[in-house]
Amino acid sequence: MLTGKRINALPRHEIARGKSNLSDLFASGHRLKGRSLVMISFAVASDRAGRGARIRALFTVGKKQVPGAVERNRIKRLMREAYRLEKSLMLPFVSRDGDKAGHDVTFIAFLYRGRRDAVPSLQDFRDEMRRMMRAFLKMAGGTSPDCDER
Repeated sequence: MLTGKRINALPRHEIARGKSNLSDLFASGHRLKGRSLVMISFAVASDRAGRGARIRALFTVGKKQVPGAVERNRIKRLMREAYRLEKSLMLPFVSRDGDKAGHDVTFIAFLYRGRRDAVPSLQDFRDEMRRMMRAFLKMAGGTSPDCDER
């Protein structure tokens, strides 16, 4: 039985939604490239983003990249789980401004760009997301926590 606050949970309000916000994310977001993932980030004013979490994530796998739906869904599940386990790195960024009204909401998209015949393991996704999140924090002016490399 789970009790208390689940820091690693990925609730629905942390999933990126909204056609105009996602269009802006892909059109003018900042890109970080990894081995099998691309991370795109874009800040939106809170009045435009609506209610919800300060960081919202999106996970996508292209149909041309991985034609089979079963394989695409498996890759997305692995990406979501890796993000869920590593999102605690983003706590300094989230708590930096506290709960002030008018703070920006950051949309983050993770795009799979690897090969369908060589799907990375969960640990590989975690390592890559950890590196990308640390690079994002450095770029955003936040500080990444001093964690030992796993």
